[in-house]
Amino acid sequence: MFKEKDYVRYGSRGIFQVEQIIKKELKPRHPETCYVLSSVYGIHTQIVTPASNPQLRRVMNREEIDRMIDEMPLLESDWIDDKRKREETYRAILEEGNGRKLAQLIVSIYSQKQDKLKDRKSLSRTDAEMLERAEDLLHEEISLSYKIKKEEVADYLLSRLKDK
Repeated sequence: MFKEKDYVRYGSRGIFQVEQIIKKELKPRHPETCYVLSSVYGIHTQIVTPASNPQLRRVMNREEIDRMIDEMPLLESDWIDDKRKREETYRAILEEGNGRKLAQLIVSIYSQKQDKLKDRKSLSRTDAEMLERAEDLLHEEISLSYKIKKEEVADYLLSRLKDK
């Protein structure tokens, strides 16, 4: 269970701060512990969700992010040739919001993007959008944990990965 002021990842919705912990009747005569969440990035949003919501997870701490960044050069592309299956798989990863899986997704699409550039081609619109969304989700978490601006995360990652 989270505490007030904790930061949580709510699947693909982004990063939120727990503002309050309340009891709310989501079903008649069944009060349930709920979190009142406020978005950290983008348009200010408040959401009330059950504490038991499986899409909520603690934001990665700095050590976990450092480990993930260190492992990124070792990740290999797991590109899925079947467009429909790829879209379904990648959407599920985005919805889950798991940092390591997002990193794997980014490596896979970025690798495909580089291969296509060699042939003077570009990614499909869907793949490009998924890459952008995965980067955005991961950058939010890194930004929060490192206390840097979200816009600075890409440069930070490039400098860290260049040293590997």
